[in-house]
Amino acid sequence: MLYQVRPERLLLAVITAFIAGVVAAIIGKLGFLVIFLAFPYGYFAGSVILRASGMKRGLRLEILAGTGMVLGALAFKFAPPLLMGRLLGEGARSAGTLALPLLLDPFFWVALVIATACAVSKIRYL
Repeated sequence: MLYQVRPERLLLAVITAFIAGVVAAIIGKLGFLVIFLAFPYGYFAGSVILRASGMKRGLRLEILAGTGMVLGALAFKFAPPLLMGRLLGEGARSAGTLALPLLLDPFFWVALVIATACAVSKIRYL
């Protein structure tokens, strides 16, 4: 019973993970402080995702939590350039060139990797 997550709880956990990924991307904007903030935030995000799932665990929840966090962070990075491309009447190709420099920020990747790894380990090892 510990590894059987009801579908509505799984959906709630994925939505929570997506929002946690957005917050991880925001933490990535803090520069060098990301090293000190990403670890506790990742464990906090993992416990929130666990609560959203009804304190259930399992490989499926770990994969969905990690994927949700990565997709949330990438959506946060790509949404402003894509919206600007639409507003300016430019195609998706030019919007992609606007978003590419945003992905080269090393603090974004450090925050995302650390926070996601800590969240998934919190779910795995409670």
